[in-house]
Amino acid sequence: MVYSLCVVVDRFISEKRGNIMKGIWLARLQNLKRKPLVLISMTVMTVIFAFVLSGGVGSSIPLLVATDHTSISQEVLESLQRKEDYTITVMTEEELQEVIKEKRDSIGILLNEKTYSVLADIDSDIVRKLSLEIESTYNELAFRGQVIAEAGASKWEQVEKGMNEEKAFLLKESSMDESQVFRYDGALQSLFGFMLYFVFYTISINVQFILEDKRTGVWNRLKLASISRFQLYFGHLSFSYIIGLFQMLLVILVFRFIIGTNMYGGLWKVVVISSFYVLLVMAFSLFIISLVKTVSQSSVIISLLAVAFAMIGGAYWPLEIVQSEGLLAMKWLSPIYYGMESFKRVTIYGETLTGVITYLSMMFFLAVLLLAVGITLLEKRTERYHSSE
Repeated sequence: MVYSLCVVVDRFISEKRGNIMKGIWLARLQNLKRKPLVLISMTVMTVIFAFVLSGGVGSSIPLLVATDHTSISQEVLESLQRKEDYTITVMTEEELQEVIKEKRDSIGILLNEKTYSVLADIDSDIVRKLSLEIESTYNELAFRGQVIAEAGASKWEQVEKGMNEEKAFLLKESSMDESQVFRYDGALQSLFGFMLYFVFYTISINVQFILEDKRTGVWNRLKLASISRFQLYFGHLSFSYIIGLFQMLLVILVFRFIIGTNMYGGLWKVVVISSFYVLLVMAFSLFIISLVKTVSQSSVIISLLAVAFAMIGGAYWPLEIVQSEGLLAMKWLSPIYYGMESFKRVTIYGETLTGVITYLSMMFFLAVLLLAVGITLLEKRTERYHSSE
């Protein structure tokens, strides 16, 4: 890296100042070409972890279903199979009981002719929604049977046609307090959580090149060439920003268009939020390197903070299930929290960008503050970065 940047300086030293940013980019690209393992490994690990832990299927919910093989239970099963929200695995009742005992996080359904049972350890929002859908299907089939028994199949055809052509009632469903409803999507939880976590590493490692250039003296050589501090910082930081944003967009597009993850129509909003998150992590990484002397020190600190921020920011598990008030109070310290909460709000909860403007404003404000403080501290400590690791 040092050699590449020195060559770039010699090449562009006699040209316009603006070309130095192009030179920095070329040097960084050459280094990335020689050592692409970090970017590739972080991207691949994001895809693997998110795909495996989400169950390997878009955002559909895996259900284990057993029936008593009556016509009613089979029709209820077919109704569930037509819904895109669920991935159905049909098995016998004995097999269902065994799987539920071994895998406590599974959701099982036992369908009989007149009754049903939902087998789940936790009474979650998903279980309640599933129960309502099954009960509604049973009621519809019971109503159909009653009409046919009283007036014959032809009468039911007329009733069904009338219901399809003109709704007797116009229903509008809404929650009394939407902000208090906990919604969970395992696929998006894994995708967003691991993506934010691994991108944190990618950006931080790229920002560390500023510290390395200061330590080796390349930074001072550039300054002696009458290159402004703004050009130096902008050249390095803009490259780190583009690399981080590229990684996030690549992962998002892979999951949306190849794996088929449901983002509830919020794809473009996720992209916008990603641009704010990358800016915040870049600023935070700059602040970290302004507090240390060597790359190894910053690597240790960043590794520890990345894990801590992922835990308190909701990357590993939804914060709605956390009971500790102390941990919940610490979430505001985590850059991952702002990104995670914004992502979930514009996808699972269907909010607009206006609905997450608080999180976006906080990310932008903190990014500007950390950039200002970080650059100030780096400039004051420049001479002390010449000590070897």
